[in-house]
Amino acid sequence: MKKNNFKIIELKTKKNKSLIKRTVFIKDFIIEEIIGFYKHEKEKKQKIIFNIALDIDQNSLPNEKDIKSIVDYEKITNKLENLTKSKKYNFLESLAEDSFEEIFRDKRINSIKIKIEKPDAIKNANSVGVEVFKTRKDYEGS
Repeated sequence: MKKNNFKIIELKTKKNKSLIKRTVFIKDFIIEEIIGFYKHEKEKKQKIIFNIALDIDQNSLPNEKDIKSIVDYEKITNKLENLTKSKKYNFLESLAEDSFEEIFRDKRINSIKIKIEKPDAIKNANSVGVEVFKTRKDYEGS
C-alpha cells in the first residue's frame, strides 16, 4: 500500500510597510447652476452640493514653500465650477463622470469618492443625488 506524503506549506501575504493614508476632502461645496432633465429644472438655477474625498499617493510629501507639492482643493473647486458653467448637464451622473476626468489629471490621486446632491430637486426629500467611487485603475481601465 502506497503512503501519501503531503507537505503543508504556509502562504504569507506581503505586509504593507506603511499604514499612512492621506485624504484630501471637500465638504459641502455648493454651486448654483442649471442642471436637470425636466423642463422645470432648466428654467432656474438650483443648488448642487459636492462632497469629495481623494486618496493621495503617500510618497508625495508637502513642501511648505511649494503649493504644487500638495493636491490643491481650491484648484479642484475651480474645475468643478468651470464644468458646470461650460456645459449644461441633464444628469448628476454625467457631471460626476466629467468630474473624475478633471480630478484624475493629477497623477498623485489614487482614488476618488464623489457625492453630488440636489437638495431642492424633490419635494419632501432632504436631498437626492449620486455617489460614485473610482480608483485610478478603474478610471484608466474604462
